[in-house]
Amino acid sequence: MSVLVSKSNKVTFAEISDLPCFIDGHCQISVLIKGESHLCFKVVFSKNGVQKHYFVKSLSEHQLTSQAEVNSHLSAAEHGFAPAVIFYSSLWLVSEFIEGYSLQQFCANHPKFSLASKVTIAMSLMTKNHQLKASKEHLVINVAELLTSLVNLNIYTQRQKVVLTQIIKKTTSFPSSNNNLVLCHGDVNDENIRLSTEFKTNQLNENTWLVDFECSSLAEAEYDIAMYLAINQLSVSNIDEVVYSYQQYSTSLINSEKVRGYLACCYLINGLWYLEAGSESEQAKAFAAKACQQFVLFDQLALAEDKVVPLLNALLAN
Repeated sequence: MSVLVSKSNKVTFAEISDLPCFIDGHCQISVLIKGESHLCFKVVFSKNGVQKHYFVKSLSEHQLTSQAEVNSHLSAAEHGFAPAVIFYSSLWLVSEFIEGYSLQQFCANHPKFSLASKVTIAMSLMTKNHQLKASKEHLVINVAELLTSLVNLNIYTQRQKVVLTQIIKKTTSFPSSNNNLVLCHGDVNDENIRLSTEFKTNQLNENTWLVDFECSSLAEAEYDIAMYLAINQLSVSNIDEVVYSYQQYSTSLINSEKVRGYLACCYLINGLWYLEAGSESEQAKAFAAKACQQFVLFDQLALAEDKVVPLLNALLAN
């Protein structure tokens, strides 16, 4: 967490202070250095001698997905596994701030905390999310179309586009269906799981929270599981463990081979997204490093003759 003082931040801070939920009180605002796409803030709000902590997220850069995100968060909060929503509009989402750690921070502080325990927490929350009812704002994920849109950017040469299109065609050839869709979170990475200060390692399913519903969409459960594996840099060797954990909380049967098919797609989605985000960011090197991690995992699957890392080496080296 860090406080960044700039002219633009001062304007943003003023906008936050003017939100209806912060009227007639004092706001102490700090920028949270966490998210990769949204501006996020912590607000310590004081009124009548009482202090409360809130998480504030700007939705201004993602208007197309903002309503779906808000709807997912509201539903998850109603079912008790997301922080309570205090206020929302088309531009802002204000929720309770969960004092504690992200799962990633907790694991860094507790190196003996097992992968199995991490997976248990994540799958417990994911299955709860899959039981939520979708709204009309939630779009159906079409993996092939999403990948194609990510390739059709000016950052790639014509040759790179041609080869990537061929790779996408091979990667998305596995059978998928729109018959058993669930409301997917879409980004169950360790930073989007909060553990409150009351969390205990012998009670893995208590005092855990899912946050950041920006990628909420309708898809097969196998897609969400695959995205979990990919975004947390897990490999095909972890599929069975993750699927087994998921099945402990759901009666829905998961197709492990379909998870494998989606996993390859998710490595590509994430890698291409990181490159796009890095092309418009001061943190280009950090994004390129994350893209490379995803592409290395994809290349290890040996699904295509062409390897993505050598193909995009010039972009990854930036």
